[in-house]
Parts: sequence; structure tokens; C-alpha cells
Amino acid sequence: MVELVAAKLALYTAMREQEIARIVLAERLGLSESAIGKLLNPDHRSPISPAMKALRAVGRSLVVEDRAAQTQPPVRRS
Repeated sequence: MVELVAAKLALYTAMREQEIARIVLAERLGLSESAIGKLLNPDHRSPISPAMKALRAVGRSLVVEDRAAQTQPPVRRS
């Protein structure tokens, strides 16, 4: 779910930066404007694949990375 919200936020940001209207993206993807609205809504549980396709349509991609956590030294108690 975190990846989906990140994809939606990235899509929204790219659309704002490039001044792409919802209707324009809808035409690029062959979707309705209301479908784009759902795709941008972080509360709507969309499959991630349409969000990834939409990101590619605006020249972006989402990268999810796994890293080792930095460990904290144990706390010494006296």
C-alpha cells in the first residue's frame, strides 16, 4: 500500500511540474477523466499497475529499494 501511495504522489507531482491536465493524461492512457481522479486519490485502493503505467506516460518511474537497517549500539544501563 505504501508503494501505491508513493506512486500516486509521484504521478501527481509530475503532472503538476509538467502542467499536465487530468484530461490530457486520460487521453494518453485511453481512460476517462474520472479514472484519472481515482488514480490520483490516495484514499482509493487502485491496483498499482495503472499507476505505474501512468507514471511512464509522464516520463517517470517509481523505484522501491531495500536497504539494511543501521543498528544502534546497545544502551548500557548502570
